[in-house]
Amino acid sequence: MLITATIGVGLALALAGCSSPGSVCADYGQGNTVNVVVPDHLATTVESVAVCVGADCTPEQESATSEVDGATWTVPVEQTQDERGRVALFDADGARLDERGVELAWTDYGFGAPLQCRGSGVAEVWLD
Repeated sequence: MLITATIGVGLALALAGCSSPGSVCADYGQGNTVNVVVPDHLATTVESVAVCVGADCTPEQESATSEVDGATWTVPVEQTQDERGRVALFDADGARLDERGVELAWTDYGFGAPLQCRGSGVAEVWLD
C-alpha cells in the first residue's frame, strides 16, 4: 500500500511538471531558436534569414540573422510554442529573395523530446 501511494505521489509531481516553480521546466539559460536550412539554389545568394512566430506575422530584415553553419541558419526567436511561423531570406542588399509560411515543431534543447515548457526549445525548418 505504501509503495502504491509513493508511486502515485511521484506521478502526480511529474505530471505537474511545468506548472510549478522549480519544476522540470527550469530555465536552461537558452532562448528559443529556429534552425532554417535553405535550398541549394539559394545557398550562395542568401546573406541573412529572419523568422517570426505566428501565422500572420511578417519577418523583417532588421531582425534577420547572419549566423550560419553550412546551409543551416540559426535564428533566435522570443519564447513561444506557436506551431506556425514565417521565414524570409534576404540577399546582401536586403532584398527579399523568398518568404513563406512554415510549420514549427518545437523540441527541447536538452532532451530532444517535444517541448513542454516555454523556453529552451528549437524548431527545424527545411525549405525546398
